[in-house]
Amino acid sequence: MSLRDVIDARRDRYLEWLSQACSIPSLAGNPQGLQAMVAWLEGILGPLGAATERLAFESAPDVLLAQLGGGERTVLVYDHYDVQPIDPVSLWNQDPFAPALENGHLYARGVADNKGDLVARLAAFEIYREHFGELPVRLKLLIEGEEEVGSPSFPALVERYADKLGADGCIWEGAGVNHAGAPELVFGAKGLAYLELVCSGLNDDQHSSVSVYAPSPVWRLVEALASLRDEDGRVLVEGFYDDVVAPTPEDVAALETLPFDEGAEKARLGISEFVGGASGLDLMIRAHFEPTCNIAGIHAGFTVPGASKTVLPKQALAKLDLRLVPEQDPEDIVAKVRAHLQAHGFGDISVAALGLEHPARSPMDSLIGRAAAIACESVYELTPAVSPLMIATGPMHPIAHFLGIPTVSPAGVCRPDSKIHAPNENVAVTDFLDTIEYTVQWIRAFATL
Repeated sequence: MSLRDVIDARRDRYLEWLSQACSIPSLAGNPQGLQAMVAWLEGILGPLGAATERLAFESAPDVLLAQLGGGERTVLVYDHYDVQPIDPVSLWNQDPFAPALENGHLYARGVADNKGDLVARLAAFEIYREHFGELPVRLKLLIEGEEEVGSPSFPALVERYADKLGADGCIWEGAGVNHAGAPELVFGAKGLAYLELVCSGLNDDQHSSVSVYAPSPVWRLVEALASLRDEDGRVLVEGFYDDVVAPTPEDVAALETLPFDEGAEKARLGISEFVGGASGLDLMIRAHFEPTCNIAGIHAGFTVPGASKTVLPKQALAKLDLRLVPEQDPEDIVAKVRAHLQAHGFGDISVAALGLEHPARSPMDSLIGRAAAIACESVYELTPAVSPLMIATGPMHPIAHFLGIPTVSPAGVCRPDSKIHAPNENVAVTDFLDTIEYTVQWIRAFATL
């Protein structure tokens, strides 16, 4: 019986594992759900022969460290067990924590980000031990519970437990499969400065008739936001680009060969043009090596759909996420945003940093990177789409830079239409099974290179 035959024969077993994992509401602010998820993982890992321990860090959810396998080389495997909020619930087709299998896809919160990859790897470890024998590499699974809120404790936790986390390479979450169906390999991550801006200008909400002479905190906040970015996406904060490192010739060469279906992405987004009219190589460079300034949300006053209320709100709030690239420092960026607002007459607007993460880069020719690429040949029809940097954020910096472990985010369950962070998050069952097979193959490749 071939490896894929074994996986297909156990399809229902592993889909049940994934459904169980996705039925647990492991959300920030739900300590019972987070603890239940850790306990579930321990229950799966124990029969696999893993030695598990919980790494405690102040008030953070427990981080699970599990070790199994043997051999001369060690791989650190990073995943997270927390999930995004489920709002707006009204847009889900079913209970987000009641996984539903429809038309070859499993729908649930967290199924694509990141429980699908996590469970696929657990399944692969079981398959490997029963199909080939003892794992030929030492695996250290590091599974945290704060990733979706910016991993605020992760850098200090990695420093505290550094002696337990050493490895020859790191497999990081899962990148996914692109529009064309090619497996993705990603060797870095953008950083993040997540900010909350608040403008308060009145003692109470007022009748809107007084807006003829009373200043509006909402208009003031909108004007402040408009000063941060131009219509082509260029951030106008003074000194914002000072530390940005241009892509190397090797980076550009990788981006030139990176498949990207612009038409499919426009159709997915429902747009006719990308910001600034970007296209081709210029679009790829902007996506991977330019920082951003995004308004994640605005709240003020009366917003009940279909009803009317004439009010001058006393306060307005906005949340910003700024995706950062090497070598931008998130704390420096926060300081520059504050200085910008002060210099432009908006010093009364408060700025709170809710999450800070450094960008990270890792070499594309590492041993773990080559193993991840070789493994694709046995599972996927298309050659890997290699990217030097993912356009999203993850807490890769403590592993790739502080510990100095070569890191790659490999092929996984996620596709562009998996709706991560959105209602009706889903993965295709075939992608889940492919990820199980792929995990077995990168283990074999890393052991023998």
